[in-house]
Amino acid sequence: MQTFFDSALEAEFNKIYKKLKELERKDDDKYQSDLSFLLDHFRIFEPLDTTCKREDFSVSAVDGSGASDLIKLNNISVHLITAGFSADLTDFKKGTTIELDIRPEISTYPNGVTKLVLIREDEELEVWEEIINFVRDNYGKEPKEIVFDVLRNMVLRKMENEGKDISKIKIKNTFELLQQAKLAGFTLYNKPIDKFHEWMISPRPQTGWYDQFREILEYSLAYSILKTEKQIKYLFIDGSMNMLISRNHNQPRLISNYLLRDLCTEALKRKTCVVAVSKTTTFPFIYKIAQDVRIHLKGEKKWFFRVSSKELGETPLRLLEGKSIPPENAITYLFHFSADLPVLRIDFDLEWWKKNIYSENNEKEKEREIELFKEIDWLSRDVRYHGYLFDLAFSHFNALITFKERDLIADRLIDFFTEKGEDPRRYIHPRKRLGLM
Repeated sequence: MQTFFDSALEAEFNKIYKKLKELERKDDDKYQSDLSFLLDHFRIFEPLDTTCKREDFSVSAVDGSGASDLIKLNNISVHLITAGFSADLTDFKKGTTIELDIRPEISTYPNGVTKLVLIREDEELEVWEEIINFVRDNYGKEPKEIVFDVLRNMVLRKMENEGKDISKIKIKNTFELLQQAKLAGFTLYNKPIDKFHEWMISPRPQTGWYDQFREILEYSLAYSILKTEKQIKYLFIDGSMNMLISRNHNQPRLISNYLLRDLCTEALKRKTCVVAVSKTTTFPFIYKIAQDVRIHLKGEKKWFFRVSSKELGETPLRLLEGKSIPPENAITYLFHFSADLPVLRIDFDLEWWKKNIYSENNEKEKEREIELFKEIDWLSRDVRYHGYLFDLAFSHFNALITFKERDLIADRLIDFFTEKGEDPRRYIHPRKRLGLM
């Protein structure tokens, strides 16, 4: 392709700019109505000293990467999936951390796990069989059991939130689940739980399935970390706690949603806080929020803001109308630690938050929130990634597959096939053979 910076391209720039400003104008009224609430409710805090007297604790983080379509033959794709982790012990007296020597059972290399997945993406039932086996082999639990346990917990939580006594309610099988869900007004699909392809969303071909496998591997690695002997206080994961739930139903529709909820339940048992950190591209006006808070504070400060939650009976922000923020069973905060980074979003499991942060005494709740964010901020002090959780940065690099590494692995895989008697040209894209990619 030849690109000329001429009047035609300038006209395209202008067209896109006008559309962008028009969209901003449409939402600006909502933002202005929320701004005063935000400025009244965000909280600033003074950071911990780099060296201080404080009880040390262990933290870990997980991130994923890989390469979709590592090689492709007709409708068959081979995906490379990776997940990396980091784990550290704080040393507040010295103002540093010490790398933990742990090796989760799932690991295939010291700081993570690598898997190859072969699927025919247009053969839906085959892919679902591969997904089920992938969960079973890596997460270590039966998918049907995970889905049942998560739905049971969601039904019981809904009943509890409505003031019902759930201490004597037992849900031991699918029939009782459907029965109690109906009584609770929790809408389930009229499909057998284990027939996942009949009620779960089948992602679109190419990147959709690849993303599901990648999330499954990330949650599997996180779950494996929980099962090590180390007591982890904070377990950071990359991304939000969003779940795909269709309108007029309460039942999540992605298999990865169920692994996330199961992970949070297991973490709660082990007194671990799952912290989902995401960029705020899905949060409207985030840069405007950062700018207006900075003006309000007359400079840079560390702050956080809890987003109103329907599940707590609070009035949602107008600028989030039609968006699932906070997600079901989660609490969402915005936070800002450094002028070098934008405002970030952080999700906590709602049950963990209720047990560890919530209080009927507003001042007590505020104290707990500030202590929480002081510790998270301290874990964001590495000079290389200042303002961002350094364990998440480490786990990202432990999982990352570069383009060069991708090509090396693909070439080695083709060599392996050749050694088995295959014609290597079958697995090399025609464009690559012609030098066009």
